[in-house]
Parts: sequence; structure tokens; C-alpha cells
Amino acid sequence: MAQNLSAQFQLASRSDALLGELLVKETLTERQRREREYYEEYSMLTTPAEVCFDPVLGKELRPWNPYWFLCNSVATRFRSPRQRLLDFGCGPGIYSVIFGKVGYEVFGFDISPNNIAIAQGLAQKYGLSEGVHFRVGTAERIDYPDEYFDVVVGIDILHHVDVAHSVRECLRVLKKGGTAVFKEPVAVPVFDPIRNSLLGRLVAPKSASLERHITEDERKLTVNDLRTIRALCPDMSIKRFRLFSRLDAFNKKLATNGRPSAIEKFDDRVFQLLPFMKTFGGDVVIALKRN
Repeated sequence: MAQNLSAQFQLASRSDALLGELLVKETLTERQRREREYYEEYSMLTTPAEVCFDPVLGKELRPWNPYWFLCNSVATRFRSPRQRLLDFGCGPGIYSVIFGKVGYEVFGFDISPNNIAIAQGLAQKYGLSEGVHFRVGTAERIDYPDEYFDVVVGIDILHHVDVAHSVRECLRVLKKGGTAVFKEPVAVPVFDPIRNSLLGRLVAPKSASLERHITEDERKLTVNDLRTIRALCPDMSIKRFRLFSRLDAFNKKLATNGRPSAIEKFDDRVFQLLPFMKTFGGDVVIALKRN
């Protein structure tokens, strides 16, 4: 049965372009249309980077970095190549390829057909096409069977979509005992009111921009969003990141050279010594376990 379903998904991936057009014509909301149009254009302006597999190779750990922490958490859950992982809003497929390298059978979806084409090319480049599959789709209504995936991973996706509908879909396709892990930006006291002030927006504009990679409808998760997620899945844990290291965003060289951030390490130490400061951590990794 599982082999038949895998074959069906592989066949479906060849029809992604047509499916994308059908989604646009028949089922997309106005918000989804805007997101799709944005990423169709954005994906054509960016060059796919070389994939760095360091976060899952085990040679180095960076538990103070949310992306590395998430990747390592997912890698440590791997037990068998029969495990299926869903990359929930896969974008250009970088993390799909990373988790395919770990050994998971990976399925990724994205609202942008261009992103899916890039992702397929990336999987082929690294020799992972047989075990990493892609298709066009939306987070609020994903076309996979109930209880099909052992692990679901979403990286910077929930703040682009309808949180409640998307998390419900995530839990629907997750096996009992399975885990979903999301990395997301969150709004926090003090920092975000300053960021959203007139002065803050003058220093760092928040309007939609291809250059700054900001869409019209994206917004950080709020306390209410986190409450909504917990209500849907009470077995939920949250790890906080990015206190003072939010300043790294202004250092483009540091942001692109792949080196560990000393400020991220400092943040991690502050959170350990002063737990109340976690409230001000601007990134979270959310782990949901379906019981």
C-alpha cells in the first residue's frame, strides 16, 4: 500500500505545473494568490545556493541557532528509511534535500510552481530524486492521506498562512506518536513595538519587498497564535532564540558567511541564567507531538 502511494505521489509530481494553474483558477484565496505571485517572482530573482549539510552531519552542533537546532532535532528522530517526512511549505527545497540526505523519504509542497521546479532540480543535483518528491500545494489544504507522515517540518511558513487551518492539516497527516517541528518568528514585548514604530519602520521598512524578502501578508506569530496551536495540540513545547542576536540581521556579511554567531551563543547563555528573558526571544522552535 505504501509503495502504491509513493508511486502515486511521484506521478503527481510530474503534473505540478498543471496543478499549480488549477489551484490559481479554482481554489486559491486572495492572500494565497498574492503569496504565489510574490514567490513566483522572487524565485526567479534568486540563485539556488549550495546546500550545506553540516547541521545534520553531527560534526558540529549549534544548539543556540534555531535552524541548526531544528535540523539536529529532526535528524536524531531518524530510525529507518521507511520513515516519511513532510516539508511543510518547502520553498526551493533546501531543507527537503537536507532531510533526504539524513535518510528520510521526503515529500515537499509549496504554493509556487517555480519553487517546485527549483526544488526538483536541487534534489537531482544531489542525487536524491528517488527519495525526495515535490508537488504544488497550499498549507491550508494539503493533498496527502491521513496519518501518513512520521515527521512534519515547517521552516518560516506559519507566519505566511492561516495558522489554525494549517496546523489542523499538519496534525491530520501526522501519524499518532509522530512529531511536527516548526521554526517561526514571533512578536515579543518591547522589541516589536519599537520595530513597528514610525522610527523603527524608517530604519528598517516593513513594506512588501523582493529585495528585503517581505511579502504583503506575512506577520510574526503572536501570543494568541501560540495559544491556538497549543489548543489544537496540547503536547507542545517551545524553545526560544534570538534575543540580542536579532542585531545580526544588520550584519549582511555575518548573515551569509555561515559562521556561528557569537551573539547567538550569548543569547543562549542569557536564557539559561535568566529564564524570564525567554519572553523576549524573537524566534521559536515549536515541537508538536500527536498523541
